[in-house]
Amino acid sequence: MKRSTLKRLVGYLLDRQRGKMAAVLISVVLSSLAALAAPMVLAAAIDHIAEGIRIAITEGVSFQVNLETMGWFITILLALYLLNFALKYLEQYLMAFIAETVCLHLRKDLSDKMSRMPLRFYDSTEKGEVLSRATNDIEKVGEVLREGVGQFITALITMIGSLVMMIYISPLFALVSIATIAISTAITMWVTKRSRKNFYHNQAALGHVNANIEEAFTGQLVIKAFSREKMAIQAFERLNEEMCEASHKSQVSMFIVSPAVRLINSLGYTAIAVLSGLSILQGNLTVGTVQAFIQYLDKAGEPLIECAFIWNMMQQALASGERFFEIMDMEEEPSEDGIQGKIQDLKGNVAFEHVRFGYGNDRILMQDVNIRLKAGDKVAIVGPTGAGKTTLVNLLMRFYDIQGGRITIDGVDIRSMRRADLRKMFGMVLQDAWLFGGTIRENIAYSKFDATEEEIIAASKAARTDHFIRTMPEGYDTVLEEEGTNLSQGQRQLLTIARVILADPALLILDEATSSVDTRTELEIQKAMDHLMKGRTSFIIAHRLSTIRDADLILVMNHGSILEQGTHQELLRKKGLYESLYHSQFAQGNI
Repeated sequence: MKRSTLKRLVGYLLDRQRGKMAAVLISVVLSSLAALAAPMVLAAAIDHIAEGIRIAITEGVSFQVNLETMGWFITILLALYLLNFALKYLEQYLMAFIAETVCLHLRKDLSDKMSRMPLRFYDSTEKGEVLSRATNDIEKVGEVLREGVGQFITALITMIGSLVMMIYISPLFALVSIATIAISTAITMWVTKRSRKNFYHNQAALGHVNANIEEAFTGQLVIKAFSREKMAIQAFERLNEEMCEASHKSQVSMFIVSPAVRLINSLGYTAIAVLSGLSILQGNLTVGTVQAFIQYLDKAGEPLIECAFIWNMMQQALASGERFFEIMDMEEEPSEDGIQGKIQDLKGNVAFEHVRFGYGNDRILMQDVNIRLKAGDKVAIVGPTGAGKTTLVNLLMRFYDIQGGRITIDGVDIRSMRRADLRKMFGMVLQDAWLFGGTIRENIAYSKFDATEEEIIAASKAARTDHFIRTMPEGYDTVLEEEGTNLSQGQRQLLTIARVILADPALLILDEATSSVDTRTELEIQKAMDHLMKGRTSFIIAHRLSTIRDADLILVMNHGSILEQGTHQELLRKKGLYESLYHSQFAQGNI
């Protein structure tokens, strides 16, 4: 068990739910005391009946069980049982509320954490794995809180109270019982000590299965296109078998304890039964007292089985908690406390000054990048795949932080500004046109939630989307299917352009926005982008070089370095990499 994980989970439980947990503890103690008192009352009732029968036999009178002879015993027992019921209900009601509230805070904290994670986390982590931690792992913690914590406390109090009462009734019988309980406890601790690792592996295997399902579902078109259904099934079956094996080991760890403990307890019951018979014959104990002792022995033995089961559930929760806190402990984007830098009158001058960047100290991609751009410049970035084109604009947006040099906007170092303030200056149109669940209106207004209807329509007209939107069944209120699949690729792209036009940013980033559409749609998108780029400093990552002939500056990149820069004509005259790329595309008929 990792004590730090347990301590942090308890922190979630107590920091926000201290009052309710106190109420739960009081309810558990009182209900346990009521349950512990019942056997002694029942013992007194049985002894009262036995004494009445003895007197009736010896004196030759009749004995009747009625309210007069048993009324107080029945009343007290009913009161204890009703009190126990009411307190148990209150305890379970409060624990259900506490569990859901803790899960709420866990999910909220995870969501907040995800918003602070750097882009490299999303680049290197499977979506299904994160989803598994946000749902299955947190739900495991909630399950233990709902079903385990109250029962565990009840079981402990009941077990301790029963042992005390057993010692009070008969120290000898109690010694035999404590021996069996000690053996059962040793077995429980031995098994559970080795079970946490199995539970962790089970949750990890579940995360891998979720990631595989998510990947196969979203990539189904590619799988079918290449007839790789069999391979996809085999990959899933392999992960499914691994999960089955991990689940089997964890379940064996959980359920092997109960039969082992019951076996030891049965031996204890047998010994107590023999000793009880002898004690009654010798007159050392009454029938009622022996009955009470047997009940207390049962109350001490059964909670041990419950504790063993709940303890294993807690091991599952701890394993899930470890996976949750693994993400919570990951390095975040650097804190922005105290950062006050702002640009009051934004123009759009951009400069890269001796910029050095790598995805790690041993993986330096850019050594000494220097660029100076004037406000309103249309800058194109070209180069082969992996040249560093997207990385360059990611540095500008501070999705990654540089290791050396500086990047400035209007002379202000972007590291002196809050990321949110920096990113509000930019509008991005990506190659993958991402739309969210909701109406077309909501998707356009995603960049400006307080936009008026007139502003949304004006942005839509500028992006050349108003016409096709009005042909939709509900117009701007048409609800888009998941990821906007009820629209064409070009229509989705035009909507993302409308979204950026509505935001009215000073700087633009267009990341191969037309690379996945046909030539006719490309012309429509290009007209919309031309409108968008007017008067704005624009960075265009281009695959089709024909679209950036009129750029004010073209940067030619390879292996993270800017090899050439200039206008279209200047670069052709240099007969370097750009000229080679340009004529290569011309020869392929891509221009």
